[in-house]
Amino acid sequence: MSQNNLKKLRKEHNLTQKEIAKIINCNRSTYNNYERGIIIIPLDIADKLSIYNQVRLSYICALDQEYQKKENIKPINYEKLLENLNNLKKQYKHTYKEIAININCTESTVQRYFTNVFLPPLDRLIQLAQLYNIDLDVLCAKENFSH
Repeated sequence: MSQNNLKKLRKEHNLTQKEIAKIINCNRSTYNNYERGIIIIPLDIADKLSIYNQVRLSYICALDQEYQKKENIKPINYEKLLENLNNLKKQYKHTYKEIAININCTESTVQRYFTNVFLPPLDRLIQLAQLYNIDLDVLCAKENFSH
């Protein structure tokens, strides 16, 4: 997952890696690894960066390359995210096993995602959004679904 957009956003705010790391409450070397795409940014940190920079989560994850500042970026609604995942699973009539095959993990892990034992990491959430052909920000209830 390329994180080139993180560097662009940081530079736009004229911040150092140390300064942005302090804003999101991590150390500079960890942020550097997010920015370079060496480690996957945690969902809650990606959400904080989305809100701070007033951009879509999809832009933070480099799924969107078009920079578009938006007012009133909402935080992820984790309850709605879980509801959306389960509704999509029902709509597509997927089993946990089918989903696991599509996102390359175990069936028991998928079941844990869908029953709120723990949240999917950002890379898996992106795969789920792609599997269900839904915008990541809509899946996470940061934006409303619109036709």
